[in-house]
Amino acid sequence: MAKLLPGFFAVGLALTPLITTACLPRQNSVEQSQQGQQWEAFGQLPTSLESHQMVALGDFVYILGGWNEPGGVHPEVYFTPLTPEQTLNDWQETSAPLPIRLQHHAVLVYDDGLYVLGGDNGFWEGSDVSDRIFRAVPDAQGDITEWIEVGQLPAPLTIHAVTTVADQVYIMGGSNTFRPGTRVVDTVFTATILPDGTFGEFQSLDSFPTPIGWMTATTVDRQIFAISGKVEFRPTRLTENVWVAEVDGNNQIASFEPRSTVIARQRHATVLIDQTLVVIAGGGIDGVIATVEAATVDENGNLEPWIELPPLPEPRYAHAAFARDGYIYVSGGFLRYGSNDTSRDIFRLPFRP
Repeated sequence: MAKLLPGFFAVGLALTPLITTACLPRQNSVEQSQQGQQWEAFGQLPTSLESHQMVALGDFVYILGGWNEPGGVHPEVYFTPLTPEQTLNDWQETSAPLPIRLQHHAVLVYDDGLYVLGGDNGFWEGSDVSDRIFRAVPDAQGDITEWIEVGQLPAPLTIHAVTTVADQVYIMGGSNTFRPGTRVVDTVFTATILPDGTFGEFQSLDSFPTPIGWMTATTVDRQIFAISGKVEFRPTRLTENVWVAEVDGNNQIASFEPRSTVIARQRHATVLIDQTLVVIAGGGIDGVIATVEAATVDENGNLEPWIELPPLPEPRYAHAAFARDGYIYVSGGFLRYGSNDTSRDIFRLPFRP
């Protein structure tokens, strides 16, 4: 099953400020705390994957769906205990796989459950994009024994961005198809996760500033930070913008405004750790990048300048990442354009702001 997608991409410039006192450069707190830290090998996936999701819930980490060759799109869900000392190698399949094969899906951790929203089953004529929302609550041993359908997106969506503010879910951009001729959209939707774990009715909000896919969205307090992505599917065009919008008391989003820039990329990963946004690798204009950029949101909600952290040991795109207990974890992904080779490697970076 072919996965190869042609792409020609551009790299923007990261903003790395120089602040001087008495003509001497000063490092910000993240630069100082990360001196000497490097990524380390920290296990392997049970199979090589890209376009999967990796999240932590309770004492376990989960791998959900994804793609590889020759296996195609996967329904399997794997889990393993998560401790700072134990490498991520001892994977087990959950009793219940995903109800459908999925890649490019979004996964939320909310209360005691995992939520899977949208996604697709491959890039070809006749491929399907899902509008279904599934929920699973792992048992005390970390296993998942069933998935329950708890809602429906207002339209089929894949390569979309999802984030939450309290019990409110926000879904931005993406595409309604994933096949030749696909176009990205500018829609923004919101719905409430109800006390019984189901989704309330979706409401359409003001459009995103541009059609976009493979963007990341991360909430810090009541602000949504939407970072980079693909603003045109064919021909490929990327953005370096970091947009920010505040969510008001009625769960409405103010207009997204560009506040800063990162290296233009798509199919990257973003994690939040101690009020710091960390943007990890991705596909750039001139090739796949390993660059990792970080910026802290200060006590007034302002985004401090971006600085570079140690790069990944290898360039990656379509990888997965999460942050937990002072560490950032990255798994899988493609290593280069023009190849269907996918990775099993898991890397970890200590992060001490």
